[in-house]
Amino acid sequence: MSRVIVTQRGARHRYQIPRMLEEAGLLAALYTDSTVYSPVGRMAGVLCKIGLGVHKLKALALRVPEGIPADKIFSSDRELLHRGKLSTVFEKRGLRGASVVYNMNGEDIPFLKYARAHGAKIIVDVFISPKANQNLYAEQQRFKGAGEKGGLSEADCRRAEHRGIGAYAPLADILLCPSEWVADGVRDFAPDHAHKIRVVPYGSSIEPKRQVDVEPGRLLFAGRDALRKGLPYLAEAVAQLKSSGLSLQARVAGLTRKECDWMPYADHLEFLGIVPMDKMSQEYERADLFVLPSLAEGQAGVILEALSHGCPVAATRESGVDLITNENGMLVESRSAAQLADAIKTMVVDRGFRDRIGAQGRYFFEREFAPKVWRSRLVEVVEKL
Repeated sequence: MSRVIVTQRGARHRYQIPRMLEEAGLLAALYTDSTVYSPVGRMAGVLCKIGLGVHKLKALALRVPEGIPADKIFSSDRELLHRGKLSTVFEKRGLRGASVVYNMNGEDIPFLKYARAHGAKIIVDVFISPKANQNLYAEQQRFKGAGEKGGLSEADCRRAEHRGIGAYAPLADILLCPSEWVADGVRDFAPDHAHKIRVVPYGSSIEPKRQVDVEPGRLLFAGRDALRKGLPYLAEAVAQLKSSGLSLQARVAGLTRKECDWMPYADHLEFLGIVPMDKMSQEYERADLFVLPSLAEGQAGVILEALSHGCPVAATRESGVDLITNENGMLVESRSAAQLADAIKTMVVDRGFRDRIGAQGRYFFEREFAPKVWRSRLVEVVEKL
């Protein structure tokens, strides 16, 4: 039986991938950065318990790889404290009998080279499209002021492509893509490695719920990156619809008004700031429509969360969930406020259509994105490799 080392930064998917591999008896180890098991992580947990935790410490204290035995978790603060390379730490720990390394988006390439030199197979989870930087740079040129802090240049895009997929695609045996949108990006940027692509959608561990007290005309958006996730187009669409007399309330979770001062039509949105997960569930339950006009994702987890509540979704193909328009959601073109406005108006005005799309979206979630379905897809790829 294959044994797998998962290498990942942060609590991506709340450590669901190594946890599923552990449940399937395939996990050899999780190699990661700071968690509650690392010295800094333990300190963060203590400070939070006595009420001294600031936001970053609280975030670190929540990095708990549940469902994974502690003796399989190798967590290092090296990058946090010394900006040292985690690859060096991982190499010292070796492969621990593993024959497969599951890597997130080409992070720690020196370790991938080490693993391959020692006979391991490599799965790279391409969790965001290689087109992401290209799309974001184009938006920065359109919306001046949006990219002033940490903005991208053309040179940044070229470097990201060279150091990104150009570096890890040759090392990979499988390029795991969560959606056809991501797979298309891999084909464009690494055509010689297209045969390695496997489209394996992520799932979600969220429990399906039913909507209660839906408020007609209440829209919901969720995300921390207004530019990449297409929020300006939602703001423009809402402004158009309000001017035509349609009553709408557009709620934005994850961002503040101050963070979006650069954005036209921002006054037509209601900014909620960071919303805890239990409160987000209430937002999904009351929303008439969830909207995500994103320009680049891997697979947007917030769409799965909305679908799980039976909340209808209007989203772009770039959002990374392969919706079928008028069947389990409304598919709209990116960068098209007019088409987004049409989709919103259809959902808000035609209540029968809206309810049918919501019910079918929830069934789509249960059939395609439940944890057992996700685990089955993932294990099949590993075992075939």
